[in-house]
Amino acid sequence: MTPRSLAALGGVLGLLALGLSWGAGPGWAQPARVAVVVALACALVAVRTGRDGLLLAAAAAAGVGVVLGGLDASPGRLALLGAAAALLAAHRATRTAAPA
Repeated sequence: MTPRSLAALGGVLGLLALGLSWGAGPGWAQPARVAVVVALACALVAVRTGRDGLLLAAAAAAGVGVVLGGLDASPGRLALLGAAAALLAAHRATRTAAPA
């Protein structure tokens, strides 16, 4: 997969994480959802501008969201963990790709 498609996959999983259940009571995942929005914004700017450093920032923000949301295996947390992994893979792919 290309770095751009990996970043897009991370964005889709991040959007999916916002809509899925995070378990616990209402408002429990509020800080984690803020981190998801920050990660999505960083990923979008990274894809639009080609700045791979922002992909790392997006992956870090998604990782913070996973930790803030708790380490239970709820659907929202698992989707966010997948988004963080895809964003990190996109960042690594841009670092190893030969310059064009």
